[in-house]
Amino acid sequence: MIRYARKEYSKRDVLSLMDPLIQEWFDGKFESLTEPQAFAIPLIHKGKNVLISSPTGSGKTLTAFLSIINELFCLDKEGLLEDRIYCVYIC
Repeated sequence: MIRYARKEYSKRDVLSLMDPLIQEWFDGKFESLTEPQAFAIPLIHKGKNVLISSPTGSGKTLTAFLSIINELFCLDKEGLLEDRIYCVYIC
């Protein structure tokens, strides 16, 4: 079943899902979220499968990887990072 993301999250909402170091990095690099980021990052963070279709340069790749980068970073900090596949990215 296909469901469309209907809620657009603020930058503050999205960054609140991230480790403080990831928050600081993102905030220092990017002034705002792109539309794909505002809709999809919280869903990805919750472990939902997400298909993002948007124009080139709209931040799809960072949208896809920001939650997994955060997750891997947090797992490593806790000593729980395993030698296994955590993410599949298809472009």
